[in-house]
Formats: sequence, structure tokens, C-alpha cells
Amino acid sequence: MPLKSFVISVLCFVSSFQLLQSLEDSLSQQGLNYSYTMTKIFTPIVIDGIKDSLWNSIPTAQYFYQSFPFDSSFARQQTYLSLAYSDDKLYGIIYCKESVDGEFVIQSLRRDFDNMRSDNVGILLDPMGTQTNGFMFASNPYGVQYEGFIAQGGAFGAAANWDNVWYCETSQSDSLWIVEFSIPFNSLRFEKSSRPWKFNVVRQNLRVNETSSFKPIPRTFRLTNLAFTGSLVFPDPPKPGMNLSLIPYAITTQTFDYTHNGESKNKPSIGIDIKYGITPSLNLDVTINPDFSQVNVDQQVTNLDRFSIFFPEQRQFFLENSDLFASFGFSRIRPFFSRQIGLYQPSLNARPLQTSIPFGARVTGNINDEWRVGAMSVQTNSNDDINYSAQNYSVFAVQKLLFDRSNIGGIFVNRQGDNYRGDSTNNFNRIVGLDYNLASADGHWMGKLFYHHMFAPDNKTDQFATAGWLQYTSPNVTVNWNHEYIGENYTPEVGFVPRNNVFRLEPSIEFAFFPNSTLINNHKLLVYNNTYTTKDLNQVLDRMVEVSYLANFQNSAQFSFWGNHTFTRLYFPFDPTGRNISPLPIGEYEYATVGSLINTNFREPFSVSVLSTYGEYFNGTRLLYNGSATYRFQPKGSITAFIEQNHINLPEPYESALLTLMRVSLEYSPSKEVFVNAFTQYVSQTDFMNLNIRVQWRFAPMSDVFFVYTDTFRAKNVSILTRGIALRLNYWFNV
Repeated sequence: MPLKSFVISVLCFVSSFQLLQSLEDSLSQQGLNYSYTMTKIFTPIVIDGIKDSLWNSIPTAQYFYQSFPFDSSFARQQTYLSLAYSDDKLYGIIYCKESVDGEFVIQSLRRDFDNMRSDNVGILLDPMGTQTNGFMFASNPYGVQYEGFIAQGGAFGAAANWDNVWYCETSQSDSLWIVEFSIPFNSLRFEKSSRPWKFNVVRQNLRVNETSSFKPIPRTFRLTNLAFTGSLVFPDPPKPGMNLSLIPYAITTQTFDYTHNGESKNKPSIGIDIKYGITPSLNLDVTINPDFSQVNVDQQVTNLDRFSIFFPEQRQFFLENSDLFASFGFSRIRPFFSRQIGLYQPSLNARPLQTSIPFGARVTGNINDEWRVGAMSVQTNSNDDINYSAQNYSVFAVQKLLFDRSNIGGIFVNRQGDNYRGDSTNNFNRIVGLDYNLASADGHWMGKLFYHHMFAPDNKTDQFATAGWLQYTSPNVTVNWNHEYIGENYTPEVGFVPRNNVFRLEPSIEFAFFPNSTLINNHKLLVYNNTYTTKDLNQVLDRMVEVSYLANFQNSAQFSFWGNHTFTRLYFPFDPTGRNISPLPIGEYEYATVGSLINTNFREPFSVSVLSTYGEYFNGTRLLYNGSATYRFQPKGSITAFIEQNHINLPEPYESALLTLMRVSLEYSPSKEVFVNAFTQYVSQTDFMNLNIRVQWRFAPMSDVFFVYTDTFRAKNVSILTRGIALRLNYWFNV
């Protein structure tokens, strides 16, 4: 059956290619060309947020289009743009008109702010002109910078974990704010070519709750979507310069283990990161003796799932340019997950232990406008204290552009090392995979088709995973089809696959309605099905059918409610309270649930989110509610309090439970150079409390001092378990 479904998927995709190509040809004949011709200058512009006389001789682009709340008119608050370039920099000035009184909406002065919840304007750049990958540079009215990497055509937004050097300043008046910026060409990855760049300029104006852009973007798509980009024409194409950066660091950490009479350890360390442009569009990153003590502690969740929960990667070396490796597979069928590197898990259910990394290297970038490659190899040290042998983790990926914006890619993942998880025979685990990613020129069609195969010392049958996904988006209807097959013996050790030996069907359809209303912008009705079966489709293992309604208000508030019916076949004993105290027996369980969610207008200084669900739960009932309240004391920061409770009532002899999760987080930026993040959390399910405080001082471009303080408590008697203090300094040298 899996082979049959794979063949059917291929046939569906082939037929859709022909349809898509005819649609793209028709649209391209009707489309308009939003183009801007660059002006080359030979006198550097001083970046101060004030219009220099040199800008008077440079053309201005205007008449931005509204994307939200409507996408059929010019923006109410207009934006004007001028661009120029020299031999080594791209310059720009953006004028943002304001005709409505009131405060800007600013989350904080922290760099890489949440650009969906802050007033800002930004430029999207696609130097290769492929409309698949690019960069975003944005600023809020206070000159706080945001830079992000755009992958997968921008359909899922920009990743703010990409960092590089660029400059911007702003100024404000009663009816206008101005952003002036410069971006060194060696901060971008491109080859010199006469082919125009793709670009757009997008603005989020939350004072009047409007988004707009230079090239029109339908309101059903993200502002970062590269399908909607104009052309940036250079009369004399720019040439990227040499790109070599050295980022040394020094760190000292002090840890206290109060489970062993307060045993204290001090660990000073030094290391370095090296960034080198092998070619203008191909970059080498090397890390020697990295230390990740400045990384925030994971925010915990109440785990009521029978399978592993995904926690995102937070270490900078693995985040930068990671999209090429992380885009293979699906969110729950990942052939490569970098968080497996440097964390040793003695068994599948044991708590991961951290191991050290002596070095790692990564090469990523474009060979030309059609080929993109990535390779990474990371070595971990052995640790006799935890019976851990040194391991090498390597991954290689390649993508080839097809049609207008689609691509086909291959990936190879390898873990090599002895005595892995105490098994002396398991000295390697390898994955070879092939993915096809579909993205139509007009952005309406997206999809993926992949096949991944695992190799191990004791090769068995059914060591593969395959899946197919196709989505069509129009202003009023979004249709999804997804199916997956995960083989019984498909267990990628450098990936994330919480469940195998299943076939999954996941279709959905969503209808959107746009009333002529000053209150509601749109209604949405979603019908969703998620079914897991045995691989022969003869037995349902899990099934959830849900119908939901969502109302998006003009002021950014939201209201939704839903109802679902769930079937679960337990094939191993399971405690639905997640405490493994009184597991339910193997058997079949059916239950229904209703729920609602309210989000108030986040543009106000005080906003609230409340979620509640109630219904049957296995052989009992469950009441879940959670709520968060955020107060924003802009522009310096915000404080958020969150509480969640699960009231699980089970019949005798099974134990009921009241599970509580509480968190208070603070984000404070006294200036554009100093950022403070602090949070404390309590999880009754594990009886743990955490306190994490992180202070970052950016004293020079991309150069920081970090101070991190962490406590872990046993909540029942408020007894401290561990404490950690770290002080880190890094400096970015451009050579």
C-alpha cells in the first residue's frame, strides 16, 4: 500500500505541473512589471535618518498598495522609497507618512523584534532572482534593526536567527518617520550578474492596523512571500566584496549542584567562529570549541502526549542558514534535527545530557542561480562520566531550481561513532532522501513529495518514510491534502520522528468570507481530519475530526470556537495525566471535546488571550483552560503572565490529576544596545521550577557581552537543585 500511494502521489503531481505551468504562463502575460532602476553614486551617504541633498537627484517610488485590511486599493498611509548603490553598499531611504495621531506600537527596543506585532518598514532582497530565498532588513520608528533569512519562497515568513552587519538610523516628525539604511554587499550572498534582483518593500502600520507594499500582495499571503516581488535593475551590476569575519569569544561559567552538597565547578573557556566567503554566494562557517551557555532555557509545556514533544533548536551555530537542512521532510518526519547533536540520551525516555563539541564546520550557499548546496560536519567529545563515546554528525544537502520557483533536493545524513546509547554494534545511522518542493509562480499552489531511506548496521525491511502534500490557496478557499507513511524500522537517530509504523491521512478545507463590515475583517470555517492507521489501512489507530470557526476583527482581535471527535486505540498502557502513575489498559477510546479562544487587540498596551476546552477524555473528562495577560510599557518592553490548568477526572481505580503550568516573563530594553530577558516557570507535572535571567549588551555591531543566571528548584519544598552563572564576551571582526 505505501508504494501504491507513493505512485499515486507522483501521478497527481505530474498532472498538477502541467496545470500550474499553463496558469503561470497566462498570469505572466497579464501581469505588471513593478521595477525600480538603481542609481549609482560615488560619494558615500552618511546614515543619520535625515534626508541628504544627494537624495534629491535619486528617483522616488511611491503609490504603495494596501494588503490588509483590504487588498484592492492604495494604502491609506503612503510610503515613499529611494534606492542607490556604490561599489560596496546598497543605500536606501524610506519615508513613512502618518496622518493619524497616536503612539506607535512597539514591543521593545530589542533587536530582531517581532515584526508582525510592531510598527516597521522593511526591504526584501532576492539577489539571485529565483524568488525562493532572500533576505529581509527592517526597522521600527526608533531605529531598532531586524534582519532575517527568507526560505521556501517566504510563504512561512523570515527567520530572524540570521545575523549580519548593516546600518540604519531613523528620525520622526508629526506626520512622517524616516528610515535611512546601508547594507554592505558582502553581507549578502550573490554572484555578479546582469540579471535583475527581485525585491519588495513592505510596511506594517499598526497605528491604523494596515499593511502595505510596493508590489501588491493579496491579503491571504504573508508580506515575505517572494512570489510577489518586483525587479531591482542595476545599470552596472554590483560585485560582492571579500567576506571574512572572525568572532572570538571568552566565557566563564560557575555551576552549583545542590543534589551533591552544593558541589561547585568553574569552567573558563575560549573559542572562535570563522565566517569566510569561499565565493561571493558560498559561505564557510567554522566553530572551534563552541559554548552555548548564553542560550535561553526551554519554556516547558504540560506533556499529555504519548509521543516525544518537539523543542526547537536555539543554538546560534545550528540556526544560521539551517533552512536548507531543516526543510527536508515534515515537522514530525525530520531526517535531520540539529538538536540531536551535542545532547546524549542514554535511552529513548531518559533526560538528555549535554556533551561538548570541539569543532564544527558548515558550507552553505548558491553555486549559481539554479543550484544551492549545504554541508555540515560536527564532532562531539567522549565523556567517561556518562559512558558516552565521541560521535561525528554530518549532513549534506543540495537543491536544484525547477520551473519558476519549485525545486528538487537531496539529503544525506550520517551519525558515526561507537557505543551509541550503550550499543556497541550501532556504530552508524544514515539517511538518504529526495524531496520535491512545489511553489507556483503566483503563490497559489504549494506542495511537497519526498522519500527518505535509512541505513544501519542491522538493516531491516520497512526502513523508509514517504509523504505527499499539496495545497491550493485562493482568497476564499484553502484546500490541503497530506498523507504520510513511516516504516516500522524507520528511526533516524539525527532526526525527529516521534511515531513510526503508521500511515497518516490529513486533508482539510478552509473557507474564508470577507464581509463589508467595520467590525470583522474575515470569517473562516475549517474542516480538518487527522487519521493514523496501520500501514495496510485495515485498522485505525488514531482519528480526530474537527470543525472550527474563526473571526478576525478589524482591530486585530480574534475569536474562535471548535468541536472535535477523537478516537484513540491504545496499543500500550498509557497514563493520560502524563505522570505514569496509573496507566489505562490497552483498548479503544472515543471522546468529544469543544473549545474556544479569545485574543484581544494586541495593539493596545494591555492584551489578553484566553483558551478553554471541555469534554470527554479517554474514559474520563478533561477541563483545560489557559490564559495570558501582557502589559506593554513601550517602547522599553513588556511583561507577560501565563497560567494553564488541566483538570483530568478518571474513574476508579485510575488516579485523577490537577496539572498546573505557570510562567511569568519579562522583556526589557533600556536602550537599543541592552536587552534583558527573564522568566520563571513552574510545572506541577514534573514538580520543577526554573528561573532564567539573560542580559545582553551589544557594545559594537554584532559584538556582545552576555550574563546568564539560571536556577532549578524542586517545587514541593522549594529546594534548589542546580544553579548556573555564565559571563560571555564575543567580538565580531570584519577582515
